[in-house]
Amino acid sequence: MTVQKFSGGSGNLFAVLTIAFLCVFLLVSGAAAASTPITGPTVITEPGSYYLANDIRDSPDPVAILIQCSNVVLDGKGKTIDGTDKVGSYGIQIYNAAMTLVNVIIKNVVLSDWDSGIFINDVKNSQFEKITSMSNVNHGVLVANSMGNTFSKITTTNNGGVGVLLYSQSNHNTLTEVTSQNNGNDGIRFRFSNGNRLQKSKILDNAGHGINFNEAANYNTVTQNKINGNKQNGIEIWKSSYNTITQNTLTGNKWTAIDCHESADYNVITGNTIKDTGIYGIYLLTDCNDNIISKNVVQNTTHWGIILKDKSNDNLIDGNQVDKAYLGLNLNAADQNIICNNLVRENEYAGIWVGNNAKNNVIFNNYFYNVNNTQFGSAGANTWNLTRGEVKSITGGKFSGGNSWGQPNGQGFSQITPDSNKDGICDSPYTLAANNIDKLPLKFKKK
Repeated sequence: MTVQKFSGGSGNLFAVLTIAFLCVFLLVSGAAAASTPITGPTVITEPGSYYLANDIRDSPDPVAILIQCSNVVLDGKGKTIDGTDKVGSYGIQIYNAAMTLVNVIIKNVVLSDWDSGIFINDVKNSQFEKITSMSNVNHGVLVANSMGNTFSKITTTNNGGVGVLLYSQSNHNTLTEVTSQNNGNDGIRFRFSNGNRLQKSKILDNAGHGINFNEAANYNTVTQNKINGNKQNGIEIWKSSYNTITQNTLTGNKWTAIDCHESADYNVITGNTIKDTGIYGIYLLTDCNDNIISKNVVQNTTHWGIILKDKSNDNLIDGNQVDKAYLGLNLNAADQNIICNNLVRENEYAGIWVGNNAKNNVIFNNYFYNVNNTQFGSAGANTWNLTRGEVKSITGGKFSGGNSWGQPNGQGFSQITPDSNKDGICDSPYTLAANNIDKLPLKFKKK
């Protein structure tokens, strides 16, 4: 094509505008033509853009839309793909046994009445957005062996199984603004899957656990989520390590808010708010070692606020607030843990219980304010203070040392024992039990 300079005149201007209009029209028409409508069950084998032109209702097919190639965009346009609850059926399946699929985009679609709403298998670097998967026999969203994908604004409700299930090396995926509610099992489950991130989501009223790290689910991050009203644990971490649980709100979960058991090691649980839990706030059970439990607020648990039990050793419990449980802290056959900088207040039975030969724990700079601050059951020897040091204490004194022992009636040891030199350390040691002495109890100051 030869392009000539515009030399003025209305005729030339009209011609240029006409050509420009035609170019735009042809481009738009070409773009529209490139998007293929889907009106019924379909197998997609060619890259391109597709859209759902109408609802698919009561489909008897095992798969309504099967995607077998990379570089596909499927826009549901808000339409519904509905099945007949057939076992082994999927509303959308993305899988090709011969290759890994990449760059698949699924958006704006509703899936209902399948075995599982959508099954994503061996898919990488793809996007899933504004998908609702509900009333399926098993799972809402099923992800296997798929990595580097993003899931946003996913809603899974009233499914018989798990709302969103990632398993079999589904690694390094990001899930944002997921709502998983009223499912028959867990809200979200990670199994043999690592490095995933779940954020800014709502995990509500599921019949199982809210979030379940179900064996070898390591290095995952769960942050800024609301995990409320689930019928078992809010978060379950089983045989899974190096996970970070931070800045979540967990309210009204029936069993334990955050439960770690059977070799759940090196997890970081920090900055979470836990309220109104049916049994325990944070529970480390059976060989859970080297975890960090820090800066959590645990309030109104029916039984215990934070418990370490059965060889859960070498953990750090630091800077937590545990209020109005039946029992604040519990060391039960747990050794070599560090318990420091915690506020433990107004717990019904005791601030801390130490028993079943729990030994070699170091417990210092905590603020106990309970009717009974301690209870013991055949405890071993534990350390209740550090060497006096010039580090600010939890009560604001210049020197660190042991713990502050206050009671609501004003008769706690740290309230009634003098501090004659005003250094923030009581003049006398506090014998708690045999082989358990706070040698540098802190002078009380109300917090």
